[in-house]
Amino acid sequence: MTYKLIALDIDGTIKNFNKEITKITQKSLGTARDSGALVTIATGRSFHSAMIATRSLNLDSPIISSQGAHIGDPVTSREMWHMPLTEKMTLDALSYLENWPGEILVFVKHKIYVNKITQWTESYVDRNGIEIVKVDDLNSVANKKPTRLVLVADNDDIADIEKQLIDNFQDRLHITRSLPNFCEILHPFAGKHKALEVICSRLGISNESVIAFGNGYNDIHMLKWAGLGVALEGSVEDVIKSADVICGTVERDGPATLLESFLERGLIG
Repeated sequence: MTYKLIALDIDGTIKNFNKEITKITQKSLGTARDSGALVTIATGRSFHSAMIATRSLNLDSPIISSQGAHIGDPVTSREMWHMPLTEKMTLDALSYLENWPGEILVFVKHKIYVNKITQWTESYVDRNGIEIVKVDDLNSVANKKPTRLVLVADNDDIADIEKQLIDNFQDRLHITRSLPNFCEILHPFAGKHKALEVICSRLGISNESVIAFGNGYNDIHMLKWAGLGVALEGSVEDVIKSADVICGTVERDGPATLLESFLERGLIG
């Protein structure tokens, strides 16, 4: 059996601390494509941000963004699949968070709605090139089909609210922690693994033929779903436990090195 699809997280997986994708990584992914494999991205970034971050890869396969709530065509920028929160899901989540003291960001297309603007929020939208809109009541945007809600607070507070949300909503919402200080709320049919399942179903690829690389909490479901889940050395413990294989860090071109060894053995394509 060969691996026909390679899915990679961006930050901390193929983009290093210098915010670059090395030539070695670009070469290994290019060789994988030349061998007949599809190369895609599965990231928490928005589609626009993901496109900018991976421009050097010249991707032509559907890419997964917004923690797996969106699939887009990197060539035409056309939306191929979108699983936004329903109005009821959004209102239920906001009601539960009514007295929560952290920041809440509501992502709708290319805008972020907030009920307060902080220095952190302004910095975040500047880095990601997203428009920020302040509203008095976040409930007022629940009918706009938000792609996701993002909660921002200190690491311990985020870990606590993540557990509370999972315990309360169970399978009625998809709750994941991306960064240590980010908790994200999505439609229960969203998630990197769900979006990969959509792509594979459309292309006739089995999950056993997928290699997925990741390093964060939001990659755990994807690594478990893929035929081969690869965690990077130094990932959080839960990610390491969910993986089938551990590769070197992004600073040591770990994913590229593993792919090159698979290519040499004829396991890709």
